[in-house]
Amino acid sequence: MRKLEGNKKTQTVIPVPTIRRFPMYLSFLKSISTEAGKYISAPDMAGELHIDPTQISKDFSYLKISGKTKVGYEANTLISVIEDFLGYHILRKAVIVGIGNIGVALIKYNEFKKEGMEIIAGFDIDDQVIGQKINNVEIFKMEALSKDFPKEAVDIGIIAVPGNQAQEVADIMIESGMKSIWNFSVRPISASDNIIIENTSIESGLAMIKWKLHRNKPLLYKNRML
Repeated sequence: MRKLEGNKKTQTVIPVPTIRRFPMYLSFLKSISTEAGKYISAPDMAGELHIDPTQISKDFSYLKISGKTKVGYEANTLISVIEDFLGYHILRKAVIVGIGNIGVALIKYNEFKKEGMEIIAGFDIDDQVIGQKINNVEIFKMEALSKDFPKEAVDIGIIAVPGNQAQEVADIMIESGMKSIWNFSVRPISASDNIIIENTSIESGLAMIKWKLHRNKPLLYKNRML
């Protein structure tokens, strides 16, 4: 669970699974909210998202927003509150190291900018991709990461390299002044407590699917998004 700390005292503790569900809620709300004053109830959302409606109401309570009895939540208000909570209105600059299949796919994903992140540069050791532009993002030599990009220019470092190179790349990013790292390699990375790290493993997701198929006994979760 995560503590959000104010200047003098600890504020509400928000569970990490709740924070992870907010983007899903946001995407759904944007898909149905086409007019001002449109309301959506927790049971209606639960039916579409396969989540217990009491869980949805509890999640929204952390945002200090409550619905109207028998009506629900004003969709556009929810969208605004969730976007503000997630910091979508602040555009964070990011760079990516590793221009293989995953790296290219991330660069080409145009929704990131709508979600408050812009990839401004890519880095690799392969001469065949250095100097190219992918989705208007230029690819540079690795040496340029620490030499040519000022510390204040980049908020997020994205790692898309083989696992045995991930920690080295993370160390370079941290030395370059980055305070948060999104790691897509197969190997988790570590850093001091003041560095934000998010390890995302595509392989782990695939392993779970294959394990369930192999056993032919799908694991049952009360909430499959957790």
